[in-house]
Amino acid sequence: MFGVLGAVCLALVASLPPPDGFGPPPTAARPFLPKDLVYPVPFGPGETLVYRLAWLMIEGGEMTLRTSRETSPDGVGLHRLVLTAESNAFVSTFYPVRTRYETWVDIRDFQPVRFEKHAREGRYESDEVEEFDLTRRVGSWRDARTPLPERVQDLISSFYYLRTQPLVPGQAVQVDMYSRGKIYKLSAAVLSRERVETDVGVFEAFKVQPQLRENDSAEDRNRGKLFLWFSDDDRHLPVMVRTVLKIGSVTARLKSVTPPVPLPTSPAASPPASR
Repeated sequence: MFGVLGAVCLALVASLPPPDGFGPPPTAARPFLPKDLVYPVPFGPGETLVYRLAWLMIEGGEMTLRTSRETSPDGVGLHRLVLTAESNAFVSTFYPVRTRYETWVDIRDFQPVRFEKHAREGRYESDEVEEFDLTRRVGSWRDARTPLPERVQDLISSFYYLRTQPLVPGQAVQVDMYSRGKIYKLSAAVLSRERVETDVGVFEAFKVQPQLRENDSAEDRNRGKLFLWFSDDDRHLPVMVRTVLKIGSVTARLKSVTPPVPLPTSPAASPPASR
């Protein structure tokens, strides 16, 4: 899927590339949208989320999500969303990987204008760019040109988009996602409320299961094995991510938050915390 699944798996064995230097932000155009329009989001510039990564009981390294605010060459405000990861010394000795995902999102309606992936995984290398022409509603990847729906997200912005939506147990958030020249149907089912233990504290959180399909009858590309936990508060912090594999679970658990949040508390009557 969905950048988070790929990112969590890769991040377990990832080595952090340089944090800056990918060039200027893209143009955003769409003059029919006022430049002072702002789509409401539960995070601000400078939010940095750091996660401990583990496979079974083996610590694998750290993953980081960062946000910043930039301005396009044509004067439109943009969210810059970056996911990087770094393996620890143990994992790096047998499978060094360098991976970075980055996207620029128009602050006016929270749709992406450009996505980049830069990966070095053992002998595998991949540098990919997706461009979103939101005026003509066309997505570009390599030689592919794909008509875009009215609302679309990419790998990274789809994860952040879930944070902007109401999360209600028994309901699902649905959105179209563009990746590598194709449109996918993303449906994130809100399963329940659970307590989640992190290094920041214990959070009341919504457990969410994203499913990704090419169409309504296609197989879920996540195979029902990806789970996300978002804090039950105004910020909807992603406090934990877990993907279940045949060789065991890979878990990313929140380690630190910048700017910090008040230490969360949990009612005594709440269900046991997820570990």
